[in-house]
Amino acid sequence: MALRVAFPKQCRLAWLLVPALPLVLLAVFAPLAHAEVFGRWKERPRRCTIEQSPAGELRCQSIQIDQRNAQVLRLSAQAQAAERGEQIQLTLVGALAEASEPMACRSGGCSLRQPMQLQLISLSLTRFDARGLALTLPGTWPVSGSCRIEPAAIHCDAIADGTALADAIHWSLKAELR
Repeated sequence: MALRVAFPKQCRLAWLLVPALPLVLLAVFAPLAHAEVFGRWKERPRRCTIEQSPAGELRCQSIQIDQRNAQVLRLSAQAQAAERGEQIQLTLVGALAEASEPMACRSGGCSLRQPMQLQLISLSLTRFDARGLALTLPGTWPVSGSCRIEPAAIHCDAIADGTALADAIHWSLKAELR
């Protein structure tokens, strides 16, 4: 003989809702699950130059932005080196300014839809051979400067601080995207 347990009406209603709880939670939090803050955006710009004063100017072929989280971005530009067949990768790392929103990302890919402002903290350079193998370890320097990243253009200015003001090196990246 089965023992019948009588629940008050409030308890009976709660037991009916328990199986539906995962569905309710999924409906509430599903939009948040699709909003990722990490990923990569990459493009071949129409025009792109990297200028290092006093050394000169290089033409870059591709730009990539890696968004590690909602505050930190890494912007990399690949350029032909002065030596035949070699490439240089300039990488700028910065934090999003307070008024800037991170890129919208999904499944590891991001889209650049609105302007962003970066406060730069570091710059690194790496040389690659024609096969894409690194010829040097990345040289990394603390910098001061900023990047203005827009859907149609990117403009960055960075000053690598040396041991004396005379050693300060200025870098500039300008890219036309559309």
